Amino acid sequence: MRSTSPPVPRHRLPGTPAVGRSIGPVVPPRYGFAVVTKAPRRSRAELRQLVVDAGLAILAEDGLRMGADLTFKRVFERVEADTGIRLTNASIIRRVWADQAAFQSAIMATVVTDFDEAGQMETSLELLVPLLASFDRSTPESRWEAVLEFGRIATEVAIGSRVGHRGWELFIGVWVVSVTNPQAKEDKQLRRALTEGMDATGAAWTKLVGAVHGYLGVRVREGLTLEQHCESAAAMAAGFALRQASRDERQVHMMPTGPGGELREWTLFGIALEGLALKYLELIPDWQPPD
Repeated sequence: MRSTSPPVPRHRLPGTPAVGRSIGPVVPPRYGFAVVTKAPRRSRAELRQLVVDAGLAILAEDGLRMGADLTFKRVFERVEADTGIRLTNASIIRRVWADQAAFQSAIMATVVTDFDEAGQMETSLELLVPLLASFDRSTPESRWEAVLEFGRIATEVAIGSRVGHRGWELFIGVWVVSVTNPQAKEDKQLRRALTEGMDATGAAWTKLVGAVHGYLGVRVREGLTLEQHCESAAAMAAGFALRQASRDERQVHMMPTGPGGELREWTLFGIALEGLALKYLELIPDWQPPD
């Protein structure tokens, strides 16, 4: 009796995937057959890193559009293009993330945690160390002039460390989504990342600004705190950077604050920070720079 089973093609063994559906590399033919090897099983952590890296790469190139375009399909295509690894919904859903919304939330939280504003501040302060070393601290008048001059230069550095930098731009995008998108408002993972990021930045501001105050012999006025001073300055930095990023030209004003009334450039942030200094700070009486 003739078998009714379909003939087995010579290019694959019984039980192996059909052509176009292989799950691993094809070993060169031996004894007339091609053997398909099984791809290595990747851990949850490896899969997560593959997909997150691809998602962040897409955001870096195209920007943040409410997460609507950051679909599994699009990210899987990017993973395959970059690594040659083919992923499917079955590879990820309920194994790495519950669904696509959970993945999008994780990507936005990663954008927040990857933006190291505290680290940027420390780098900026290192650039300003030569400026601090140049100040005359011998009299109360020269110390206050140093406070204002440091604020003038530091505000330019603060704006420059944000505007035009992709990490900051994406961070601002996520921040906007977190306060305008109803679903994002309820996203505990994203809210936690934002809160922890602001806390870390606040701690960095307090540490660095406190060190500058100590170096120049100034202190926060009674009834106010260093944390309040730093929170006010940080809010200004974020706002002025965002406004500058929306303009084609730098907004600067020439003011006679140099030696002998020499004109110097002041940003609006620098002018505003001088107002904060007048409200928050005072010279420490009888202070002398350490030997």
